[in-house]
Amino acid sequence: MKILADILMLLHFLWAAFMVIGLPLGLILRSPTLRWVHFGGMMVTAAIAAVGLYCPLTVWEEMLRWKTDPAFRFDNGFLARHLSTILYPGVDPWIIRTATVAWGLLTLLSMILRWPGLPFPIQRSTR
Repeated sequence: MKILADILMLLHFLWAAFMVIGLPLGLILRSPTLRWVHFGGMMVTAAIAAVGLYCPLTVWEEMLRWKTDPAFRFDNGFLARHLSTILYPGVDPWIIRTATVAWGLLTLLSMILRWPGLPFPIQRSTR
C-alpha cells in the first residue's frame, strides 16, 4: 500500500505541475491538443477548488497511507518527505483554492482570446 501511495503522490505532483505549466507551455508551443487537455484538466481542478472539496488524489493517497500506518505522518519516506512540501504547503487552504480558481479563470480567458488551432496574428514589418 505504501508503494501505491508513493506512486499516487508522484502522479499527483505531475498533475499539479502540468496544471501550472500547461497554460504557458501550450501557448508557447501553439499546440491545440496540449491546450485542450490542459483546459479540461484545469476546469475540473478549478471546479473542485471552487466548491471547497479536497482533491480526490489527496483523499485517495491519504486513505492508502493510513491503511498502511494509522500513525501516518507526511515525513515518512522519501517521496512523502520531498513532494508533500510542494503538494501540501503550510498555507491556509483558501489561498490555494483562490490561486487555483484564478489560474482556471486565466486558462479560460486564454482559450477565449487565443482559440486553439487558430493561427496567431502575423506581425508585419514596419519598414
